[in-house]
Amino acid sequence: MTIALTQIPGIGPSTAKVLAENGFKSAQQIASTTIAQLTKVPGFGMARASRAINAAIKLLAAADDSTAKAAQTSKRPRRTAQKPAPKPIKSTSIPTAGTKADTDTKEQKKLKKEKARKAAAKKAAAKKAAAKKAAAKKAAAKKAAAKKAAAKKVKEKKAKAKKGKEKKAAAKKAKSKKSKK
Repeated sequence: MTIALTQIPGIGPSTAKVLAENGFKSAQQIASTTIAQLTKVPGFGMARASRAINAAIKLLAAADDSTAKAAQTSKRPRRTAQKPAPKPIKSTSIPTAGTKADTDTKEQKKLKKEKARKAAAKKAAAKKAAAKKAAAKKAAAKKAAAKKAAAKKVKEKKAKAKKGKEKKAAAKKAKSKKSKK
């Protein structure tokens, strides 16, 4: 019995089409694949791949349970032993060495390391940009302060020169008054 992809919770017609184009045509294929293989499908990250695999496994287990119940009520003896339902994959579990899931875990670790490296590089670039911006702001403030101090000196010099001229003019005026008397 083949179960359609659209019966898996979270997979609609458009996602089923993308999965079919990438070789996944049934819920059984999704349940038996690895997270790494499913992440190669466009639109599937690690989290979504893990959810889809677990949902497919649960769907198959439910279908097996309903088939078993139907077989018990039909009073026909079963000829083959029922397979135990596959256990859902936990993204945090550590698989045994040498299994297909082991390589999947290695790929997951590699992806996590790459993601962490990119995040660290992005953080370092942001920190560098912030430091550059702060340095530019500090330089601009220093330049503005120097300009303001220079303008103040010029203003003081002009005021001093004006006072000097006024004193000379006052002295000249006083001298001319004395000479007139």
